[in-house]
Amino acid sequence: WPAGMPEMMTRVWPNQTIQLPTMILMIQMLKHEIRSIYLDGRPHADPEIKPPSYAGDSIGHFEGDMLVVETTNFQPKRHWVQPGIPISSQFKIVEHIKLKEDGKIMEDTFIMTDPVNWEGEWINTKVWYRYDNSDIEEAYCLPDLNDKLLSTRPESNVR
Repeated sequence: WPAGMPEMMTRVWPNQTIQLPTMILMIQMLKHEIRSIYLDGRPHADPEIKPPSYAGDSIGHFEGDMLVVETTNFQPKRHWVQPGIPISSQFKIVEHIKLKEDGKIMEDTFIMTDPVNWEGEWINTKVWYRYDNSDIEEAYCLPDLNDKLLSTRPESNVR
């Protein structure tokens, strides 16, 4: 199942961010997730027209040098904030994203609410360090992913 939000933005896998005039694309190496944050002033998509997704519907705007993103319209089926903590169709995330130290650090504070599953807000901050010496590559959890590892070969598992 896709990692989706917020998991795709809270793990250690590399994240590539591309800013365009009307949107920001975030490509996450974890399960090769892609996230679009629209900056063109549009409202959230009508959930009767756009089906829910694991990444949700992200609409952003700048408040000074801080990017504020509201994400709604999540697919709740097999979708968790953390393992074992499910979300409902009313789950919402508001993020405050800020570059620090001349763009070497990206700080992302999540304010999550889900009136079906908990009371109040769940606040979490993730810090990303900029590295320009690595690429985003395919990374999927597949059944045969580790077949070439010595410790996972059937003949080496004989005790």
